[in-house]
Amino acid sequence: MKKTLIIFLSSVIGLIFSAWLFRTIYNKIELRKEIAVTYKLNDQEKMIIRDGDIILRYGHGLVSDYIVNIFNEKYTISHCGIISKEDNNMSVIHSESSSFLSEEGIQRQDFDDFVDAGHINSVIIVRYNKCKSEELSRITKRANIYLKKKIPFDYSFNPDDTTVMFCSEIIWNIFLDEFNTDIFSFSLDEPDFNQFKNFWDTAYFNIILNHQTRQSN
Repeated sequence: MKKTLIIFLSSVIGLIFSAWLFRTIYNKIELRKEIAVTYKLNDQEKMIIRDGDIILRYGHGLVSDYIVNIFNEKYTISHCGIISKEDNNMSVIHSESSSFLSEEGIQRQDFDDFVDAGHINSVIIVRYNKCKSEELSRITKRANIYLKKKIPFDYSFNPDDTTVMFCSEIIWNIFLDEFNTDIFSFSLDEPDFNQFKNFWDTAYFNIILNHQTRQSN
């Protein structure tokens, strides 16, 4: 009995270690790819961005690749955040796991760094179309409230638990708070809090910039 238990526990530990090793090696390879190439928006593109716009991108790493493959959406997106723009200074408020970054959960990141962390030509920027342009800044102000709370990343991806949050969950809650609008609610579909297709549905958003259209050119 003891021998069987030891063999079982050894097998479990071996599987866990193998999974950890695979993920570590995979992410290191992806990190090298990320560092090897610089990706940024030009000044003309940055000019059209407004405070409160939503940025989407396809990041590097095992989790990002899994999200893209399992969702299989029109655009290859694995992550999103809220753009904060004051004068010419831009940053992104978002919630991310600690795969590549030194901290996890809701955080502020330099805009260029956020873009550069994505695959080339993967960025899409959208704008909420159910409010006046001067009200868009309410999105960023509410995002800053969540930022100050230092809410950890939601590894279980459970939208019912607001003590931890994943990237699109923050945005969903912001629109509920500020505009009493459920951006993931559609008349013909069940809400899907994980997929990103909601952000290019014209029911709530307009695409302002789409680099993914370059990929087919």
